[in-house]
Amino acid sequence: MYKKPLLRVIFVIVLFLWLAGCSRAPEAAPIFAGHLHGLWVRNDSHIWVVGDEGAILHSSDGGQTWRPQVSGTSNALELIYGTGPDLWTVGVRGTILHSRDDGTTWTRQASGSAYGLESLYGTGSHLYAVGRGGTILCSEDGGQHWQRRKSGTENELFSVYGSGPQLWAVGVEGTILHSADWGQNWQPQRSGIIDTLRCTYSDGAQVWAAGTGGVILHSPDGGQHWLPQNSGTTSTLTSFYGSGNNLWTVGVDGTILHSPDQGAHWELQDSGTNRHLLEVRGAGEHVWAVGYGAIVLHSTDGGENWQRQPVG
Repeated sequence: MYKKPLLRVIFVIVLFLWLAGCSRAPEAAPIFAGHLHGLWVRNDSHIWVVGDEGAILHSSDGGQTWRPQVSGTSNALELIYGTGPDLWTVGVRGTILHSRDDGTTWTRQASGSAYGLESLYGTGSHLYAVGRGGTILCSEDGGQHWQRRKSGTENELFSVYGSGPQLWAVGVEGTILHSADWGQNWQPQRSGIIDTLRCTYSDGAQVWAAGTGGVILHSPDGGQHWLPQNSGTTSTLTSFYGSGNNLWTVGVDGTILHSPDQGAHWELQDSGTNRHLLEVRGAGEHVWAVGYGAIVLHSTDGGENWQRQPVG
């Protein structure tokens, strides 16, 4: 005699749960879930990141929200560099993309190379890209034309940086190359190590290079002599950012190091993640780092504290 009322109750409960489930708004899918390789910071508001499958994302509010930009390629992009509204990004298979309008539209530039490009740097109309097979490409007209320069090595080059006509490129087996003439000619410098160097940075007077095993090298004389600095870590370091006397370098397993005295002393900062970090850049006290799993970290106090910014 109780079966029918009980069945009605069960039916009502099931119907209520089904309707409640249908009324839920679907969870928003993330804009991007792959690895982020490169980062460009114009100021504390405008930021760009690049990564797997040709991904380019832009934030106009300091990383609070992100919008995808159409790159026109599915090739992984390794690094992004900008000056004013002009932006360039490089990647696998010799990919070079250029935008004249803050990334609203991107066009491909002919690199003339099939080698993957790992790094990009420039001053004014002079641009430099380096990558696999000892590739060094130079442009004197904002990337409209790229010419290959003799590097004297087939070692993969991971980073290029400089100041005016003085440039450095670093890579595997402790490779350090120097150009004193806007990238026209390159000469090897003795690093004294065989560890892979993943990044280099110069403030105009001094030069740094870092890489596997936590190695950090410093040259006070334009690379004529390279001296080791004690990083306090064995984690591979992948990128530098400098502002005044302050230096930051990031690396695998969420490593972030900061030096307040141009590398004389390095201190570990708590990133709050163990994901590999591949790039660090900043604007004054604002510093960002990006890496695996679409991670974006932001600090507003020079790296004392880091917060994650979702790319979604």
